[in-house]
Amino acid sequence: MNYSIITHSILNPETGEVETKDFREVKTNKGAKGGWKMVYAAYDEAVKNIISSKKDYEILVYIRDKFTWKRVENVLSKKDISSNFNVSERKVTDIINRMVKESLLFRIERGIYRLNPFMFLPYKADAKALQKEWRELEKKNHTT
Repeated sequence: MNYSIITHSILNPETGEVETKDFREVKTNKGAKGGWKMVYAAYDEAVKNIISSKKDYEILVYIRDKFTWKRVENVLSKKDISSNFNVSERKVTDIINRMVKESLLFRIERGIYRLNPFMFLPYKADAKALQKEWRELEKKNHTT
């Protein structure tokens, strides 16, 4: 284990005097689960508009994390998600609809969605390719 000793002056709450105290700084390396993800500024604003409770946030993160660099389109089963979080299917439907309204998700077809690569990129994702595909989906959607 790699560590060093750091000395700080701190206030003793009992005596009110400044004392010198040694602390041991331990350095550890931990990898991020699933690697690094890239979040764009628009993502934070969208999340604020989507969630209204801690449960909403947990469901949003669960849905978001289903998308990986290998799985850019996913089937979102409202029944499975509602069962996992012990909420109604209506609540899951509302959250997915808000995610679509805020452009965090794009509905490909019934039950199949794509995550907006201009807001959030999973680990190892090819930003340019995903963003090009997203723009093509938007164009196709506006012309139909």
